Amino acid sequence: MFWKKKKNVANKPSREDIIAEAKKNVRIATEAIGEDTLARVREHISQNENSEFHQALRRIKAMDQDRIADNIRATYRDK
Repeated sequence: MFWKKKKNVANKPSREDIIAEAKKNVRIATEAIGEDTLARVREHISQNENSEFHQALRRIKAMDQDRIADNIRATYRDK
């Protein structure tokens, strides 16, 4: 016999909880690293054209721009 396992929905965090946790982690990491170190990392990433950041930018530019705009609006709407 085949049957499906019941999904444990009670332990699954909501989207809002995940976003709040991510923002909290960013704030803690920024405080631990320091703003000057973070600025140096940003500068290094912006100079390296083959970094994962620039690869992601190229992929985003190749995607459907309306879908990207909708996702960005949804993210900021959640603030």
